[in-house]
Amino acid sequence: MEIQESTVVTLSYHVRKKDEEGELVGFSEQSYPLRFLFGTGKMLPYFEEQLKGKNQNETFAFRLPADFAYGKKDESLIKSIPIEEFTEKEGYTKETLEVGAYIRYENSEESQSGLIIDKNRKEIKVDFNHPLAGQDLFFKGNIISVRKASFEEIERQHHIEPDGIRFQ
Repeated sequence: MEIQESTVVTLSYHVRKKDEEGELVGFSEQSYPLRFLFGTGKMLPYFEEQLKGKNQNETFAFRLPADFAYGKKDESLIKSIPIEEFTEKEGYTKETLEVGAYIRYENSEESQSGLIIDKNRKEIKVDFNHPLAGQDLFFKGNIISVRKASFEEIERQHHIEPDGIRFQ
Protein backbone atom coordinates (compact mmCIF):
# COMPACT_ATOMS: atom_id res chain seq x y z
CA MET A 1 0.00 0.00 0.00
CA GLU A 2 1.29 3.46 -0.81
CA ILE A 3 1.38 6.44 1.52
CA GLN A 4 -1.64 8.66 0.95
CA GLU A 5 -4.40 10.42 2.93
CA SER A 6 -5.82 8.29 5.76
CA THR A 7 -2.95 5.83 5.97
CA VAL A 8 -0.91 5.10 9.06
CA VAL A 9 2.79 5.35 8.31
CA THR A 10 5.52 3.73 10.40
CA LEU A 11 9.10 4.72 9.64
CA SER A 12 12.60 5.01 10.97
CA TYR A 13 14.72 8.05 10.16
CA HIS A 14 17.69 10.26 10.96
CA VAL A 15 17.49 14.02 10.60
CA ARG A 16 20.59 16.17 10.32
CA LYS A 17 21.24 19.88 10.00
CA LYS A 18 22.03 21.09 6.49
CA ASP A 19 22.92 17.87 4.64
CA GLU A 20 23.73 14.16 4.94
CA GLU A 21 26.98 14.94 6.78
CA GLY A 22 25.50 17.55 9.14
CA GLU A 23 24.97 17.41 12.88
CA LEU A 24 22.46 14.74 13.94
CA VAL A 25 19.46 16.45 15.57
CA GLY A 26 16.96 13.61 15.78
CA PHE A 27 16.27 10.02 14.94
CA SER A 28 13.78 7.23 15.36
CA GLU A 29 15.10 3.70 14.98
CA GLN A 30 13.26 0.60 13.81
CA SER A 31 12.95 -0.60 17.43
CA TYR A 32 11.11 2.61 18.38
CA PRO A 33 9.77 4.01 15.09
CA LEU A 34 7.82 7.15 14.27
CA ARG A 35 4.16 6.33 13.58
CA PHE A 36 1.61 8.88 12.38
CA LEU A 37 -1.67 9.29 10.54
CA PHE A 38 -0.79 10.81 7.18
CA GLY A 39 -2.54 14.01 6.09
CA THR A 40 -3.78 15.31 9.45
CA GLY A 41 -1.47 18.33 9.56
CA LYS A 42 0.48 17.04 12.56
CA MET A 43 3.69 16.57 10.58
CA LEU A 44 5.53 19.21 8.57
CA PRO A 45 3.62 19.50 5.26
CA TYR A 46 6.75 19.34 3.09
CA PHE A 47 7.92 16.27 5.03
CA GLU A 48 4.64 14.52 4.18
CA GLU A 49 4.83 15.69 0.57
CA GLN A 50 8.20 13.96 0.19
CA LEU A 51 6.78 10.68 1.54
CA LYS A 52 3.51 10.64 -0.42
CA GLY A 53 3.31 7.72 -2.83
CA LYS A 54 6.10 5.72 -1.19
CA ASN A 55 5.52 2.10 -0.14
CA GLN A 56 6.55 -0.25 2.62
CA ASN A 57 10.30 -1.05 2.64
CA GLU A 58 11.18 1.96 0.47
CA THR A 59 13.96 4.25 1.59
CA PHE A 60 13.90 8.02 1.41
CA ALA A 61 16.41 10.84 1.56
CA PHE A 62 15.55 14.49 1.06
CA ARG A 63 16.53 17.99 2.10
CA LEU A 64 13.94 20.16 3.78
CA PRO A 65 14.80 23.87 3.30
CA ALA A 66 14.34 26.03 6.41
CA ASP A 67 11.36 27.81 4.84
CA PHE A 68 9.57 24.45 4.56
CA ALA A 69 10.72 23.14 7.94
CA TYR A 70 10.51 25.48 10.94
CA GLY A 71 10.90 28.73 9.04
CA LYS A 72 13.46 31.47 9.28
CA LYS A 73 14.55 32.79 12.65
CA ASP A 74 12.11 35.56 13.62
CA GLU A 75 13.92 38.34 15.49
CA SER A 76 10.63 39.50 17.03
CA LEU A 77 10.56 36.21 18.96
CA ILE A 78 13.74 37.16 20.84
CA LYS A 79 12.53 39.01 23.92
CA SER A 80 14.03 40.61 27.01
CA ILE A 81 12.06 39.81 30.15
CA PRO A 82 12.58 41.43 33.56
CA ILE A 83 14.17 38.86 35.86
CA GLU A 84 11.71 39.65 38.66
CA GLU A 85 8.94 38.05 36.57
CA PHE A 86 10.51 34.69 37.40
CA THR A 87 10.00 33.60 40.99
CA GLU A 88 11.03 30.62 43.07
CA LYS A 89 7.33 29.96 43.63
CA GLU A 90 7.08 29.13 39.91
CA GLY A 91 10.14 26.86 40.16
CA TYR A 92 12.73 29.34 38.93
CA THR A 93 15.98 30.02 40.78
CA LYS A 94 19.22 31.76 39.87
CA GLU A 95 20.55 28.33 38.88
CA THR A 96 17.68 27.52 36.50
CA LEU A 97 17.81 30.93 34.84
CA GLU A 98 21.17 30.39 33.16
CA VAL A 99 22.24 30.95 29.56
CA GLY A 100 21.57 27.77 27.60
CA ALA A 101 18.59 26.69 29.72
CA TYR A 102 15.12 26.19 28.26
CA ILE A 103 12.30 27.82 30.18
CA ARG A 104 8.52 28.02 30.07
CA TYR A 105 7.28 31.62 30.19
CA GLU A 106 3.70 32.49 30.96
CA ASN A 107 1.95 35.80 31.44
CA SER A 108 -1.63 37.02 30.96
CA GLU A 109 -1.16 37.18 27.17
CA GLU A 110 0.90 34.14 26.26
CA SER A 111 2.57 30.90 27.25
CA GLN A 112 5.64 29.67 25.39
CA SER A 113 8.95 27.87 25.72
CA GLY A 114 12.28 29.41 24.87
CA LEU A 115 16.04 29.29 25.20
CA ILE A 116 17.86 31.75 27.47
CA ILE A 117 20.52 33.34 25.26
CA ASP A 118 21.72 36.16 27.54
CA LYS A 119 21.32 37.28 31.14
CA ASN A 120 22.22 40.23 33.33
CA ARG A 121 21.12 41.29 36.82
CA LYS A 122 17.91 42.93 35.58
CA GLU A 123 16.66 40.78 32.70
CA ILE A 124 17.06 37.66 30.67
CA LYS A 125 16.98 37.48 26.89
CA VAL A 126 14.95 34.53 25.60
CA ASP A 127 14.76 33.15 22.06
CA PHE A 128 11.25 31.78 21.53
CA ASN A 129 11.97 30.53 17.98
CA HIS A 130 11.79 26.78 17.38
CA PRO A 131 15.27 25.35 18.11
CA LEU A 132 15.61 24.36 14.43
CA ALA A 133 14.33 27.65 12.97
CA GLY A 134 16.61 28.90 10.23
CA GLN A 135 18.06 25.43 9.64
CA ASP A 136 17.87 23.35 6.49
CA LEU A 137 17.23 19.73 7.47
CA PHE A 138 18.19 16.46 5.79
CA PHE A 139 16.02 13.38 6.37
CA LYS A 140 17.06 9.84 5.54
CA GLY A 141 15.15 6.71 6.48
CA ASN A 142 13.04 3.68 5.71
CA ILE A 143 9.30 3.12 5.43
CA ILE A 144 8.62 0.20 7.77
CA SER A 145 4.90 -0.14 7.07
CA VAL A 146 1.88 1.58 5.57
CA ARG A 147 -1.69 0.57 6.37
CA LYS A 148 -5.16 1.94 5.89
CA ALA A 149 -6.33 3.93 8.92
CA SER A 150 -9.31 2.64 10.87
CA PHE A 151 -12.55 4.59 11.09
CA GLU A 152 -11.74 5.46 14.71
CA GLU A 153 -8.28 6.74 13.77
CA ILE A 154 -9.75 8.92 11.04
CA GLU A 155 -12.40 10.25 13.45
CA ARG A 156 -9.79 11.00 16.14
CA GLN A 157 -7.28 12.32 13.59
CA HIS A 158 -4.58 10.21 15.25
CA HIS A 159 -3.25 6.67 14.90
CA ILE A 160 -3.86 4.03 17.54
CA GLU A 161 -0.83 2.09 18.70
CA PRO A 162 -0.77 -1.68 18.01
CA ASP A 163 -1.19 -2.38 21.74
CA GLY A 164 -4.37 -0.31 21.76
CA ILE A 165 -3.01 2.65 23.70
CA ARG A 166 -4.36 5.86 22.26
CA PHE A 167 -2.35 9.05 22.14
CA GLN A 168 -4.15 12.37 21.79
